[in-house]
Amino acid sequence: MANPLNTLRFPLHGERLIEASAGTGKTYTIAGLYLRLLLGHGPLIEEGADAGQPSAHERPLSVTEILVVTFTEAATAELRGRIRGRIHEARLAFMRGESKDDLLAQLLEEVEDHELAARRLLAAERQMDEAAVFTIHGFCQRMLKQNAFESGALFETEFLTDDSQLRLQAVSDYWRAEFYPVDKTLASAVRALWPSPAALLREMNGWLDNSELEIHPALGDETLAARHQAAMARIGAVKDAWLAQTDEIRRQTDGQISRYTGKNYEGWLAKIADWAQDESSGYAIPKELERFGQTVLEENLKKGGAVPTLPLFSQIDELLASRPGIRDLILQRAAKVVRSRMQASKRQAHQLSFDDLLKDLDGALGSGLGERLCERIRATYRVAMIDEFQDTDPQQYRIFHRLYGGHTDTALLMIGDPKQAIYGFRGADIFTYIQARRNVSAHYTLGRNWRSSSALVAAVNGLFEQAKDPFIYEADIPFLPVEAQGKSKALLLDGATAPVLHCWQLSGQPTFNRGDYQSKMARATAAEIHRLLTLAREGKALIGDQAVKAGDIAVLVRTGSEGKLVQQELARLAIASVYLSNRESVLEQVEAREILLILHACQNPSEERSLRAALATGLFDLDARALDGLASDERAWESAVQEFMEYRSIWHRRGVLAMLRALLHRRNLASSLLASPYGERRLTNFLHLGELLQQVSSELDGEYALLRWLGEAVSRPGGQDAEQVLRLESERKLVQIVTIHKSKGLEYPLVFLPFICSHRTAETPLYHEADEAGNRTILDLTGAEGSLAEADRERLAEDLRLLYVALTRGVYATWLGLAPVRSGNGKSEKTELHHTAIGYLLQKGEEGDAETLATALTELSQALPGVAVGEPSLTRPAPLPPEEELLGEPQVRHFTGILERDWWISSYSGLAAQGHGHSKGVLANPGFDDEVVTEAAVLAAEQPEEAPQPSIFTFPKGARPGTLLHSLFETIDFQSAGGEPLAEHIASLLLQDGFDESWAPVLQQQVEAVLDTPLETGFGEPVRLRDLAPEHKQVELEFFLPMGRVTAPALTALCQQHDPLSRGNKPLGFATVQGMLKGFIDLVFEWQGRWYLLDYKSNHLGMSPADYSRPALARAMAEHRYDLQYQLYSLALHRLLTLRLPGYDFEQHFGGVFYLFLRGMPQGGIFHTRPSRELVLGLDELFRNGDRSGGVSSTELNEVEA
Repeated sequence: MANPLNTLRFPLHGERLIEASAGTGKTYTIAGLYLRLLLGHGPLIEEGADAGQPSAHERPLSVTEILVVTFTEAATAELRGRIRGRIHEARLAFMRGESKDDLLAQLLEEVEDHELAARRLLAAERQMDEAAVFTIHGFCQRMLKQNAFESGALFETEFLTDDSQLRLQAVSDYWRAEFYPVDKTLASAVRALWPSPAALLREMNGWLDNSELEIHPALGDETLAARHQAAMARIGAVKDAWLAQTDEIRRQTDGQISRYTGKNYEGWLAKIADWAQDESSGYAIPKELERFGQTVLEENLKKGGAVPTLPLFSQIDELLASRPGIRDLILQRAAKVVRSRMQASKRQAHQLSFDDLLKDLDGALGSGLGERLCERIRATYRVAMIDEFQDTDPQQYRIFHRLYGGHTDTALLMIGDPKQAIYGFRGADIFTYIQARRNVSAHYTLGRNWRSSSALVAAVNGLFEQAKDPFIYEADIPFLPVEAQGKSKALLLDGATAPVLHCWQLSGQPTFNRGDYQSKMARATAAEIHRLLTLAREGKALIGDQAVKAGDIAVLVRTGSEGKLVQQELARLAIASVYLSNRESVLEQVEAREILLILHACQNPSEERSLRAALATGLFDLDARALDGLASDERAWESAVQEFMEYRSIWHRRGVLAMLRALLHRRNLASSLLASPYGERRLTNFLHLGELLQQVSSELDGEYALLRWLGEAVSRPGGQDAEQVLRLESERKLVQIVTIHKSKGLEYPLVFLPFICSHRTAETPLYHEADEAGNRTILDLTGAEGSLAEADRERLAEDLRLLYVALTRGVYATWLGLAPVRSGNGKSEKTELHHTAIGYLLQKGEEGDAETLATALTELSQALPGVAVGEPSLTRPAPLPPEEELLGEPQVRHFTGILERDWWISSYSGLAAQGHGHSKGVLANPGFDDEVVTEAAVLAAEQPEEAPQPSIFTFPKGARPGTLLHSLFETIDFQSAGGEPLAEHIASLLLQDGFDESWAPVLQQQVEAVLDTPLETGFGEPVRLRDLAPEHKQVELEFFLPMGRVTAPALTALCQQHDPLSRGNKPLGFATVQGMLKGFIDLVFEWQGRWYLLDYKSNHLGMSPADYSRPALARAMAEHRYDLQYQLYSLALHRLLTLRLPGYDFEQHFGGVFYLFLRGMPQGGIFHTRPSRELVLGLDELFRNGDRSGGVSSTELNEVEA
């Protein structure tokens, strides 16, 4: 029996269950129990099994000893904030000696030492950042790390927040191994079930994390080939018999069986004959064959007709009763193999997913060292409070039961509401809650609703009391009506108190199909919201004394498609709304494809096709006439080309986000988008994509890599990355559309449930079965009708709980959309309503028709005074006029802060740039030379009219070819590169980057020449790149160097003093900068005990090897300020060796620098130098401590310029 919970008398030890119905103050209660644990509060228990025992824990606890677990990061943050706030309120109460809060006032009476209590609460408040308030996964991760020895956890692991690609890879590997070798017939049968590995994954995705799932029938030794062969034999036997006995079939059925005559009969025979002759039909069995089974024939036998005796008819019955198939066997094997492959892949890569955390901790607690681990965790957390316990699963419950079960000196408090267990699709298991409910010695209830009005609470109570067993599992999930605290406000319409439960009843026809029902209810919802807002503007729709606002209204739906229906209807009436449950990726939206076209045009402004495609996007809002006019208006076209060249320049200098913002401002996109339908949504997507692309670009090698990434992401969106999920388009107080699942825990003044008669019957025979060991989860693939019926019973039970959640969100009024809904387009007057949650309550689980529903609603309205039944208005009113906002005179806001302008992440190219600017973003991109863009533009005019002979000198110039050459040397194994594998790799890169494959022989010859060219080090034997083993080199070494206050004069003076190449160069001209210097070194390698850095250059210096002589290279190095580049890279390598190499000495271990101008090798093209020790140490000192000679800072300079 459940006991009413008294927060100040509740026993704080042992295993206890608290059932908190909707709106009864669950979080308030948790915070109150938390306070008692901090204070050590607890008088003697006066009644029950624990009478005479203290209710307090054995001693006051700190915040690090009280574990609070919930299931989402958002809930964790909210709980932590609510507990912190409650501690603060209590501390002030103990300091002041008084409180208006009833619970705190009683605590003040019962806690003797107020000063000590205030000190304890102050300590707790200061320590709240360390409080043990975690998600279940966060708790498991922390326990595995802190107890690595007992748990056997790896010390270095990568945490996977999104394992969707890993899953797809594992299924694809299984698909290739299992199905590629099979014959054509079997392959076709597999493709008929699942057209791709992704389709197979979609069916089994939810099973992969449940290692305890039992799949029936049990997997034996039967092979797929053997099953297929036997199935084809059974089908083939029926086909052969049919073809051989066609005349006898006709003799025994034609005219002998009712309705087996005429065109229909002949059509059946023809279709079956076609099937019998089709060798490629596989597992398909025509529906017409059912008419020739022995059972059907006898049922339709004419009076006095001869009973058919052909054995084939019984053979057909047997075939149809046990249809041949391979689906169950494939799913059985796939689940086992894919799960194993995923685990192996994660172990090999030292990766963990969310579910691995639970599995690993569960396994550790059940191992030989499990009891020791349990003791350590109990010693750390003396009390555990599990919030939203109804959403737990067997594994989670087993973890906490092992930790705290049977221990009276600790406490396990499980808090939840089984009536709100609605996350079965995530693995939550109501049957685990039921098991825990049976295991605990005592459970308690919170029975007073503080959320809704008294009338609405009474209406919801009355609705659920209509059915004898409202939640199906009456013994374990009883419905206990809650009391209402009582709110003084109510919804007033035209001066009268409105009903609290509006039941709209569609009539006019016997039944409605689902599509008709939803479209009518969406229209009715929009019309009613329009009416409420119109009345509110007239002062006739009030909540208390406040006019109803759009933000007071929520429409709760099951799916995104339902939400869009409502949003479209509201938009037709000019009512703004926001969908709060959108989990789609921003990369699936049209704006992502439009931005991809714009980026292509920015990279190639002179390419007419790309530029036209970009200008034709909806973002530019150009009509057909304007686009056509560009073809004839040369000046306008040149202006567009110039505009996109400027965008390309901004992209290159400042990044993709800056470029998109420049486009936004230049084209006034914000105002044009906001003036269009769904403009806020489109503008939000545009800005979101800009930020996402900027973030991604920092991890990629240049603009072309970003274009490839976006192109692939747009063509194959997916994954679970939170950064890609659509953002909320508006924070204005709009009509809110939200899924029932997401609305859980929230409240809304007015709630609409327009599609409450929609449901989806269970399609997967997944159900639960209790035995002595607990609850088993069973997936029955045998096709047994009872299994699917049990699964649908569990589906209905969860739908009832979902209905309870929906009906308890409203504060003042709720609208329900009801109709006699049928499935499909049949003409039956019987409805499917009894299969829905609302129909189960109203019709007490019985099948019925429109009259049945009407009678039930009439009885409900007569029994409950707050319920009103009526027809919804389906008339679409005129759009709602815009509401004029009363705004004061706008005032310019004055900025009084100080901008710190000289801390940046800069790069070599930023420091090498002339003028008083410097890099305000990361411009260092691996595999990309800034100068090749200019070089390509200059050389473009020098191209001969006839195609030149292919050679490394005639290979295209510019950024893309340069990136390709870098990528080539990054991705090959120096020692084995050559022959056919190298040729194939080069051809693949050429195709990938849009180059003709005919360049492959030229590049292969050049690559092999570069690898085999001896590089003189000045220390003993020369080195060839081909001599370098993988463990002696590192490609694309990324570095970040801290910079003190570095000035251009100081850096110039240092470099010119110690490097002859810098001595002849112009002084550097960047503004004073401090922060971080980022860069990528193409190659760092070790040779004979010395370390070298190497950079590849794709610069075109001429058409012969003589153009790549040492003097020519020195000129190119100086012209492009590569001297500064290798000086900074040398500093980076020096810092790395200082940290990583024991006993490092510059003279002994630093080898030098190689710059390989690839087009000039092997005859020339090699620049080698070794910066002096004085230069490198001087750079180290300058970057570490900055220029101490004084001078104007960049902040001061910027202020002067402003």
